[in-house]
Amino acid sequence: MHSRQLAKRLGISRQTVHQRMQVLTENGVLKGIDAVISTHYLDAVHVSVFGRSNTSSIHETLRKLGASEFTRSVIVAGENFLYVGGVLRNVVELEKYSEFVKRTAEMPAPSVGISNLDDDIMPPTSADGGRSKHEYRELTLLDLRIIASLKANVRRPAADIAHSLGVTSKTVRRHLEDMLSEGSLEFDVPWDLMPGEDMFTLMQVILREGADKGMVGRRLLTKHPGPNLYVRSCCNLPSYLLCILCSDKMTEIRRVIRDIEEDERVLSVTPNLLYIEQTYPTWRDRLLEVPPAKKTRTHNLRSGFKSS
Repeated sequence: MHSRQLAKRLGISRQTVHQRMQVLTENGVLKGIDAVISTHYLDAVHVSVFGRSNTSSIHETLRKLGASEFTRSVIVAGENFLYVGGVLRNVVELEKYSEFVKRTAEMPAPSVGISNLDDDIMPPTSADGGRSKHEYRELTLLDLRIIASLKANVRRPAADIAHSLGVTSKTVRRHLEDMLSEGSLEFDVPWDLMPGEDMFTLMQVILREGADKGMVGRRLLTKHPGPNLYVRSCCNLPSYLLCILCSDKMTEIRRVIRDIEEDERVLSVTPNLLYIEQTYPTWRDRLLEVPPAKKTRTHNLRSGFKSS
């Protein structure tokens, strides 16, 4: 989103947007903006392995978890509760990855969830890859090089990209527009919980048998509008909702927890305060490590290269 669009939506000036973004970046809250191939385009699978860890060295455990090419993020909450987010090439890799997390994090009884990015609870976001489609246009090597050229600076001018790749600015803009409109290109914003002043509360919500988790999730978001509540479901856990609340007021945290508990469709709510979040590059980032060349060939990310 351009800064002028952001300013209009928030009802503030463009100058204020720039100043606040700069402060957030300098303070380490925002870690930049990544251009990546969308998970839906890759048919990738977002998973979560979570539970209480028996590790005596949380930072060493974080380092070891990051050694896997599938680990995307790790959230640490009170009492050594770990929430490990992974991105898999396909669901076949789930068992092996969950065993890796269980062993590495010394997590004796982990829960394993397959994230449902099309559950219609949250509005589609670029970080989640929007909504999936039946078919995508196959990305070319030029597409991959354009995405890779945006890794360090997503606001890099098209003319600059064109010059480095040996093509025209018009070509670069056309490829970017095609990838963005189709959803094969997405932008992710890595951020850190700690430098901000807000508290982040993770709530594991267990629903009563037969309850519609989509209905419960949408009601929560309607009753507590704004960007401070995140709700996600898992397609293999029919009675489970994950909620993350961002607030600097304990009164608000208590009010939201109480509101969830009073829902007749909710069986239990387990809140926990988050205090560490760490993100890692995955196999998806390495797909952009393509050789520099001006010739454009069609690139099949699953089965290699084919001549155009």
